[in-house]
Amino acid sequence: MENSQFYLGVETSGRCGSIAISDTQQQMVQIDLQQQGRKHAQTLVSEVKNLLNQLKLAPNQITGIGVSRGPGSFTGLRIGTAFAKTFGYVTGCPVLGVDTFEAIALNCPPEISETYVISNAQRGDLFVGKYLKISDNQWERTSEICLWEITDFCHSLKPGDTINGPGIELLDTPSLFDYRLLEPEFRNPVAAKISVITARILQNSPSADHAALSEVWDLTPFYLRKSAAEEKWDATRQIHTD
Repeated sequence: MENSQFYLGVETSGRCGSIAISDTQQQMVQIDLQQQGRKHAQTLVSEVKNLLNQLKLAPNQITGIGVSRGPGSFTGLRIGTAFAKTFGYVTGCPVLGVDTFEAIALNCPPEISETYVISNAQRGDLFVGKYLKISDNQWERTSEICLWEITDFCHSLKPGDTINGPGIELLDTPSLFDYRLLEPEFRNPVAAKISVITARILQNSPSADHAALSEVWDLTPFYLRKSAAEEKWDATRQIHTD
């Protein structure tokens, strides 16, 4: 283990967060965070410490840390991002923001080569991205993640299309019999996949380039729209300035 490389994955984009540590060969262990949603901040640090202790690893033995950057929960993404940047700053390991939807695409069964990934964007909308399988541990986004009204998205589908992601819960699934809707066990991002993506990126890059790849200073969550609270605040300010 002394010469192994270890990759920490952090997933806090949804209500059920997780953390995982992988080595260069395979996932070592993943655990679910005990607290959910906004309470991730209360246990994330201690649970990462417990996981490191469980594996008899010191923080400075982590080769790189990857964190789910969104789309997802405003609060959850901020918590995960802040933790990853702090961990990277303290230990000196590179920090990577990982596309949450690529992590979901990586959950797909082996026979799937292309999929839409969707999640709840609130207010009757979906976040939608389309992904193509490049290899067993890599998917490539083929279109920008964007906002779709649910009905418009469903009308855009072609028979045989595959759909994955937590947004499936919002669809009128009985009417979508011409499409493959992946089962619930494939739909949510998990830290193990975040860790796998992080390992792939760093292992495929010369170690001399890792510092340049690191987002320890400028990593920000991926948001397509402001939160409801921010939009309400902007509307209030606009009324006061009119």
